[in-house]
Amino acid sequence: MTTHTDVTKDLARSLNSQRGNRKNFIGPITFELFCRIEVLYAVLALVIVVQIAATSGGYAAWFNVVGLVMVVHATLLMFYGLRKNFSPSLMRPASLLTASAYLLWPLALSPGQSPYSWIWALALYGMLTPLTLYSSVGLVLHIVGFAGLYTASLIVAHLLTDTPLQGDLMSLYLGYLIGSCVLLAGFIGLIINSAHDADTLYNETLGAQLRMYRTRDLSNQLQEFDKLVHDNVMAALLDASRQQGPLAERTKRLAERALGVLDEESAKTQFELPLTFQGLTEQVAEGVSPWNSRLRFSDIEARQAYPPADAESVIPSPAARAFVHAVTEAVSNSARHSGTRTTHINLLTEYRRPFRESRSAEPRSFIICTVTDRGAGFQMKDIDIRRMGVRVSMMHSMKEAGGEVRVESAPGRGTKVTVQWPGEE
Repeated sequence: MTTHTDVTKDLARSLNSQRGNRKNFIGPITFELFCRIEVLYAVLALVIVVQIAATSGGYAAWFNVVGLVMVVHATLLMFYGLRKNFSPSLMRPASLLTASAYLLWPLALSPGQSPYSWIWALALYGMLTPLTLYSSVGLVLHIVGFAGLYTASLIVAHLLTDTPLQGDLMSLYLGYLIGSCVLLAGFIGLIINSAHDADTLYNETLGAQLRMYRTRDLSNQLQEFDKLVHDNVMAALLDASRQQGPLAERTKRLAERALGVLDEESAKTQFELPLTFQGLTEQVAEGVSPWNSRLRFSDIEARQAYPPADAESVIPSPAARAFVHAVTEAVSNSARHSGTRTTHINLLTEYRRPFRESRSAEPRSFIICTVTDRGAGFQMKDIDIRRMGVRVSMMHSMKEAGGEVRVESAPGRGTKVTVQWPGEE
């Protein structure tokens, strides 16, 4: 009987440990929102560039470089947003570009030219960085910083252009900047918080679903076990009740059969029976079933470089249990942390020599599962030691079982987890 009770137990606990941890949390709903924000800010950048072009001739030609850089940044934002990819590193240039434009603006003005123009709207563009990467404190600091830079830019511009300082007009434009930034931060911030809440609810629901699977599997297992005990023991007792005198030979055989069934089911319950690769594939499919709506199964037989292994090749039960656990946890981590709505999973077998052994080594049967996403990614060195899913639960368990887990990831470039048995060594 195939079950994923033990596999999901640690997953449910891991999901529950994420409650309340909102720092740098990007779930699938938040990720989708950030992709749309990328598109929105790409359009905003292009509008500002149009304003630059509309006032051409009123400032030095070299300031057009700012517009060119914004077009490049807007193109990247639009590209990533439409492709449903979110890169935190792509958000940072917005605030840097805004600050640079405020510092350079006075130098680009001609003598006698008024410094009051569209330049204040660059603060809205710069708000992309704190809205997607920082907390509410970061938002406030950016608004104050942009307001301070804009004020300094206007004062310096008046000095360099030899124009009289207009306090009322300066206050008006500064009010435009601060008010617009506050309204934008409040509106988009509220939407982002709602998305975070929805993702948290998604995690909690997923954890409850995993606990439900665990309870259901355990209940079904106990019911089947009780039925076997009942049928065999009752048959033996019923046969014995029909005999006269000493216990008949048939009753002995039935009793021995009942004990044999009990021993066999106890062994199954403890996952001590080896599995074939086909049976392991079925357990993996059942283990990842809670995420079927996001999984994409790829057929890679056409690209397979080695002949497939025999489907009846066997894997020891501890290794099978570690393999299923590693694959399930990799899919769970992708669902919870990647921020994407899609996870790709490939499962294949190979019959070949281990890569790290000599050519004289005998060919062996390998089973390999790859879990891939194009999400936020991470650095292994940045993982909290308290999060033992990747470092211990996956890698260490597979290594002890004779297999291996390889994790390839980088911030903004997604994650690829390869679970393999046996290992190459």
